[in-house]
Amino acid sequence: MAASDGTTAPSPHLHRDHIGGLREAGSEAFAKARYAVNATEYGFWISDARVGTATEGNHLQVLERVKPVAAKTTFVTNQQTIAPGITAVSAPGHSPGHMILLVDSEGRRLVVSADTVVHYAVGLQRPNWEVRFDMDKAGAAVTRQKVLDMIATDRVPFIGYHMPHPSVGFLEKRTEGYPFEPASYQFDI
Repeated sequence: MAASDGTTAPSPHLHRDHIGGLREAGSEAFAKARYAVNATEYGFWISDARVGTATEGNHLQVLERVKPVAAKTTFVTNQQTIAPGITAVSAPGHSPGHMILLVDSEGRRLVVSADTVVHYAVGLQRPNWEVRFDMDKAGAAVTRQKVLDMIATDRVPFIGYHMPHPSVGFLEKRTEGYPFEPASYQFDI
């Protein structure tokens, strides 16, 4: 979510494993950074409706780490351009305002799928299965199927936060599931 050089860094969602590095010893870790996050996602996590629920721990993390940088944050919506060549696309289910990023540069494309798939073996081979960490399990399965189908059909490389090393690759569409083909420097030899 942070960019140390003052550029905008988007966060596809606000779960703890994606916001933990925003603050160090009570101060901003990246003082010059600008941020972008889905408006629905932010509103959900700062709401006092999280108090006393299973989501309270994450709520407290957002209040501690994200809310202090709200003045430096752009709250984006579906299909909004975050920076030239980077478009936020709504991909709810994993969290209420989860989004993916479409990156275009000089005719080349990349999808940052964020947490659309949280376990590569299960999520890619059985995208319709429900996953424990998805907040709206049925909605996440629908989103997962749609995003994975687009990646495979368009043969566009993607980055998945919980994919195996090197975390970037391609998908092949099969009758059931999407085998992952990691990108590697070896393809350039």
